[in-house]
Amino acid sequence: MAFDSFLRDIDMQAPSISRRNFIKLAGASGMLAGLPATAFAEQKTFSDGFLWGVASSASQVESRQGRGRSNWDDFADQKGRILDGSTNAVNTAFETHYAEDFAMLAAAGVNAFRFSFAWPRIQPDGPGKPNEAGMALYDRIIDEMLSRGMKPAATMCHWDMPTWAGDLRDRDITQRLADYADILTRRFGDRIGLWLALNEPNTVAAAGYALGIHAPGLASMQATGAAVHHQNLAQGLMIAAARANLPKDARVSTTINCQSARPATDSPEDAQAAEMAEAFWNGAWLDPLFGRDYPEKVRALVEPFVKAGDMENIAARPDCLGVNYYARVYAQAAAGSPLGFMPLVDHFPNKLIPTQMLPVEPDGLTEILLRIHTEYGAPDIYVTETGFPLEDPQPVDWVVQDPKRSTYLRSYLQAAHQAVDQGVKLRGVFYWAATDNWEWAMGFTKTFGLIQVDRATQKRTPKASLAYYAKCIKMNGVA
Repeated sequence: MAFDSFLRDIDMQAPSISRRNFIKLAGASGMLAGLPATAFAEQKTFSDGFLWGVASSASQVESRQGRGRSNWDDFADQKGRILDGSTNAVNTAFETHYAEDFAMLAAAGVNAFRFSFAWPRIQPDGPGKPNEAGMALYDRIIDEMLSRGMKPAATMCHWDMPTWAGDLRDRDITQRLADYADILTRRFGDRIGLWLALNEPNTVAAAGYALGIHAPGLASMQATGAAVHHQNLAQGLMIAAARANLPKDARVSTTINCQSARPATDSPEDAQAAEMAEAFWNGAWLDPLFGRDYPEKVRALVEPFVKAGDMENIAARPDCLGVNYYARVYAQAAAGSPLGFMPLVDHFPNKLIPTQMLPVEPDGLTEILLRIHTEYGAPDIYVTETGFPLEDPQPVDWVVQDPKRSTYLRSYLQAAHQAVDQGVKLRGVFYWAATDNWEWAMGFTKTFGLIQVDRATQKRTPKASLAYYAKCIKMNGVA
């Protein structure tokens, strides 16, 4: 689409966007199509067909309107569970603002959009026949993506489960998820080429079932073991159900939050905790997915839930792998913890640069990509999330100036390219997130997005980091 045509379209769809100021942002950032190719002649680039995406999830951007109740509704409505006292009742109202979001992203050249289906919208009241209104909404969202030149990358379940479905202690939920995957891939498989079964099952097991800080708010070793095994089994069954419906060129996988573990201190106890963290955070998910047994350190945790044939079903050997990476995990010995360690998410050793909640560790991305490449048969990899929560200023001249986000993103893209130089088959990057979102137990206190959202008005304002990302997309490399 020509840029002038886009501007005419955006004027109609999003009247709050100033044509003059959008041109100002575009011209300053290299978003206009006339940017000379010679400007990037000396830069290293990624492979042809590389996906330059952004990511979101239904439970963080869609409102509750028109869907059934979810586990995260139940959790957020409990007093004291969410840091700022907010809920996910409105979020960014993505279901009515998606065209505006896509218009801004497409103008920047974003060619892929990772989203998730809300299971409580597809099956709001129970198993069986899906809700047609919910299915039709996703038809419109997917078609709008495609009309903007963005390839949809679909996560089937990104943490939100219908209240009626129960939780991961119940083995039956694995078949419910497989049935749900069958519904989705039958309806939408003709338009989506990249499918991800679950998002960060390791985070779900740790935060929701061991530490009690995410839905459903449990802190039990037995519940943790069930959550680990039942998510692994669900992934395998979901991938099998999807493959039965999808064309041969579709890619089916899942997304793991992969982080190398380090001890929080030099103590022998923390060194042992880091070994357990490696086994729980990475090996407990990657090993079974690629046809191996559970790591020895987590076998006692999961053995009560393993039945005959489970490991064969889990070993889906995916067509590619979705990897979420933000920083390493630092493990502290914690007697009595269901995990066998305590992850210190706000730990900043060796003078690492802090963001609102995580350190900036680009070398950890190179490290984990190389490990997966070497240890799991050199799969195609998509970085399905990476991003930076920062305190952003108010807009000036219709742009949010966030130079640190661009600087940090550049360092992570450079780290990704270092992995590519060493043979890693990296096929795409999805920045987290497209917009500032409701960030689970953190509520609205953490802002990751390339687009700012005014909570009172839902007005969208682009950030300068979106302009930087546009430069990278234009050159298919690191600007």
